[in-house]
Amino acid sequence: MLQLDNALYAAAQVVHNFGAAATLGLPIAAIRYGATGSMLRRTYQLALAAWIVQLVSGVSFGLVSYYIVEELPQISGLALAALYTKILCALLSIFLIAAALLNWRVISDRIALASLATFSAAALISAAFLRWFS
Repeated sequence: MLQLDNALYAAAQVVHNFGAAATLGLPIAAIRYGATGSMLRRTYQLALAAWIVQLVSGVSFGLVSYYIVEELPQISGLALAALYTKILCALLSIFLIAAALLNWRVISDRIALASLATFSAAALISAAFLRWFS
């Protein structure tokens, strides 16, 4: 019989993994294929959605723990630093995307996209540390 807690964690993980793939793949594809105009704007919109999915699905891990064991996960040390890094990457990415969508051009789209890919890679690396040190 399927255990509810494992099913909920697995569902959150699936959503989180697809969000992570999108946060990395979208800016890399846009750079690779030279997205401009409406395609670039759509890339930013989808990347924004992917980062929001990352934040919501990340919170869902804690909510599942709270629902199942009636307490939030206890993490510290390197795992906590990794979690903060993931959150910072998400917030910086959302800010950068919002700036691009609002036409606040302080950096080129190529640099913005490369930065988004870098933030995503940093978040993915941090995820490994969070997983194994918590």
